[in-house]
Amino acid sequence: MTDEQRVTESMWQGSAVDLDAYLKRVNYEGDVAANLSTLRGLHTAHVDAIPFDNLDALLGRTAVPLDLGSVQEKIVRQGRGGWCLEQVVLMAAVLDRIGFTFTAFAARTRIRTGNKFGPALHVALCVQLDGERWLHDVSFGAYGPHEPIQLADNARLDGDWSFDLVREPTGERVLRFLRPEGPAELYGFTTDVRYPSDFELLNHFCLTHPRSPFNHRMVLQRTQPKVRHVLVGTVLTEIRPGEPATVRELDEAEALSAPEEIFGITLESRDLQALGKTLADP
Repeated sequence: MTDEQRVTESMWQGSAVDLDAYLKRVNYEGDVAANLSTLRGLHTAHVDAIPFDNLDALLGRTAVPLDLGSVQEKIVRQGRGGWCLEQVVLMAAVLDRIGFTFTAFAARTRIRTGNKFGPALHVALCVQLDGERWLHDVSFGAYGPHEPIQLADNARLDGDWSFDLVREPTGERVLRFLRPEGPAELYGFTTDVRYPSDFELLNHFCLTHPRSPFNHRMVLQRTQPKVRHVLVGTVLTEIRPGEPATVRELDEAEALSAPEEIFGITLESRDLQALGKTLADP
């Protein structure tokens, strides 16, 4: 084991992840090895199975723990989703267990605000493989990539869902979602290395700050092969390949049933009751 691998192990706790349970959770049945085929397969399986879910923050949880044990209990064993920090903790442990070499970075989200200079709240991974680097982002939700994209200037990921990477004069790279109505800038980033201790600070902001986009309204997102869904408050956006997005307002009953019926999230009865009260009195 190299010194770099020892550092990665101490940070990402690959030896503690229940790999078999994770693979079952995401319905992944392919080979498991530190290669590009596995990286792509895990990425696609993860985003198909695990939604972006901010419900713990919305329901008044005093903490959203980021330790691997808590994240596995919630996402793997309870079948819930999670927000990006939770999902990256889980994915990093999985990749570490398999033997990938990677670092984490933070990004400034643009898709919802258009602001290029907001706080860097989103996190993703940069995987080094056979002399190339890959942007591996399983947690951006319905606008995010369905498989890794090469981390290089002017890289493209083509298909039903297409993306590219462009570099700005500032040196930041920008991940763009290529839609019929034109490219949508998702986020800008550098690959400056971030650590789990940085995640804790971002987690605190997302949970408690008055300007957090995640602690005052429901935000659920899911990426599937032929359709993507985004629910913000009671506004549901549906995106299909090659078509303009459709947007509609859900009534209270539809919004209350959406976590399970659209996003595959089954809530305990007490949480469902609390969500109903939140929707009735935002």
